Amino acid sequence: MNTSPATDVAIVIQARMSSSRFPGKMLAGVGPQAVPLAVWVCRRAAASGLPVVLATSTDPGDDPLATTVEAAGFRVFRGSLEDVLARFTAAAVSTGAQAVVRITGDCPLVDPAVILQVVGALWANAYASNVAPPSFPDGLDCEVIRVAALQSAVAEASERHEREHVTPFVRERPGRFPTVNVRHEGSDRSDLHWSVDRPEDLAVINDLLAETGLPDPRLADLLAAADRRPDLVARSKSHRANEGAIATFKASMEARAPRPTITESDRLWKRSEGLIPAGTQTLSKGPTQWVRGVAPKYLARGKGSHVWDVDGNEYIDYPMGLGPVTLGHGHPAVVEAVTKVLADGTAFSLMHPLEITLAEKIREVVPCARGDGMVRFGKNGSDATSACIRAARAKTGRTYIARHGYHGWQDWSIESTYGVRAKGVPPEVTAQTTTFPYNDLPALEHLLKSRAHAAVIMEPLNLTAPKPGYLEGVRELATRYGAVLIFDEVITGFRYARGGAQEYFGVTPDLCAMGKGLANGLPMAVVCGKKEFMAPFDEIFFSFTFGGETTGLAAALATLEVMEREDYWGHVWKQGAKLQDGYRRLAREFDLAHLTDCAGMPPWTIVTFVDQPKWTGLQMKTLFQQEMLRRGVLFSGSQFLSLAHTDEDIERTVGAYREAMRVLRTALDLHAVDALTFGQCNEVIFRRG
Repeated sequence: MNTSPATDVAIVIQARMSSSRFPGKMLAGVGPQAVPLAVWVCRRAAASGLPVVLATSTDPGDDPLATTVEAAGFRVFRGSLEDVLARFTAAAVSTGAQAVVRITGDCPLVDPAVILQVVGALWANAYASNVAPPSFPDGLDCEVIRVAALQSAVAEASERHEREHVTPFVRERPGRFPTVNVRHEGSDRSDLHWSVDRPEDLAVINDLLAETGLPDPRLADLLAAADRRPDLVARSKSHRANEGAIATFKASMEARAPRPTITESDRLWKRSEGLIPAGTQTLSKGPTQWVRGVAPKYLARGKGSHVWDVDGNEYIDYPMGLGPVTLGHGHPAVVEAVTKVLADGTAFSLMHPLEITLAEKIREVVPCARGDGMVRFGKNGSDATSACIRAARAKTGRTYIARHGYHGWQDWSIESTYGVRAKGVPPEVTAQTTTFPYNDLPALEHLLKSRAHAAVIMEPLNLTAPKPGYLEGVRELATRYGAVLIFDEVITGFRYARGGAQEYFGVTPDLCAMGKGLANGLPMAVVCGKKEFMAPFDEIFFSFTFGGETTGLAAALATLEVMEREDYWGHVWKQGAKLQDGYRRLAREFDLAHLTDCAGMPPWTIVTFVDQPKWTGLQMKTLFQQEMLRRGVLFSGSQFLSLAHTDEDIERTVGAYREAMRVLRTALDLHAVDALTFGQCNEVIFRRG
């Protein structure tokens, strides 16, 4: 597009007299000469060299505005009072331009140089602005929209929010209407409110103009004046900007997706208060991890990849019980296997043959147990990791542990950064375990050199894939310094490959802890490894009543059989890749890729959000989670793919991603992440006291 100001771009200034907070403000006086606000804005905009037209309504109340602006020498277009999009589009068409600059009449400090900067950014895009997200002071907003895009919007927009405001239809569809944003070259000054919503705003503007001492100051002059007058800065932050747009967008959010009814969830939660400490048996499942007021608190049943809460709301499940449900809820083969052993009894006074059958299968499947390797069972991940640590200490005669990742709730794995969750663990115990950073071999070597360690325990994979040679380097360092290498594969085991991450990456540890993913939701954990490192189990104390309980053993055998028969691994890699690729594509489309990612590898991904100066990652995640829940997706950030997740599930989820990003993008642009969150923000589990 040739952006010649004379032929291709015009400015349309949107104004009316019927402001609810400041009636008649368009004729209020600005500056020492008390120039009517609308005329003042027209003059500032016209200094850009672009033709200017003011768009107001045909309502008789706007007659004085039209008369005043025309008398000042500017053209006026009049249209619908209520349908602002139609009025603005018709005004844009009347200019004969290919693109128009949208400015609102309540922005007296609009800068002609900023206008031309945004116009120059349009190029091959349908929309350019300095408000998505904002970094200029509020009141220097300008948007440039192709007239063809406006015509599409006026023909298709159906929501009140899209008709009362000009650009939401275009801005919320960046895949259809390519967009570009112009940022302030200096620091982010979007906290300054320089538009006129109330009489006190106009007083700030006039005082700021007087402070510059200039008849027609530009942005640099205004910022310098503000920096000299902290009182003016404080006054400019006295209330939230964009209140009208926030209110109408909130109404659109409610219309697009209703909130789930959670009456029964809330009733049950009341019963738990004073009965169950922290209100939950598993902290990651508790209400602090879900947007309170919107999310359900209790689930009643599941089938395949779907779950139903106690109020009857249905969701596509991605937490999948925090990862152990690999085949899908209630898989027939697992139900049949467990039902069969239930009929014969589950906890016996002597051992059961299934212990041998499953141990032989694990030895066949897991690399570190192959050959003459050995196997023991537990019921959860903390059992397995802690057993590995005890065996390593017994094997080496050493005390200290080097760890990376999360390894459960036992004393040895707790550290001071867990905040209040570290209470009750003696400092003498925590001092024996030291963390090391992932993908940093020199840091690990420095730690192992500093003192003799019994073990190096790590998750071979979490959010970040290992750099080439990293896991091999860890293997070599552990051997060189005489430490037992333990892979915590409680999550990765049986998920990335048949033999876990150690098989996928081709690096074999000495010991391995596995759990989630093995028994399709029944309690089951595995400790396995090379014979010489498992030998201490002949002497150490690792024994409990339910170690050989048969439902978990039977479920594990059935789960492994189904995984192999139905190529579980091919399915979850394929479906997870579609989910991850869809998320990342949409994050780029909505210009959110610098704030959020779908990290990890396809079978298990985690959606992350980065803290920003105005909003924490947790606040953004809470809003995003809210919108996913309202569209029938149980979203905690952690996404475990199961054999039951269908193409339709993935398609629906990516569609929900799109709507959630649409809301998040608007919330960021309106500085309204908090205002558009209907419930309480999520909390961290490991919090300071």
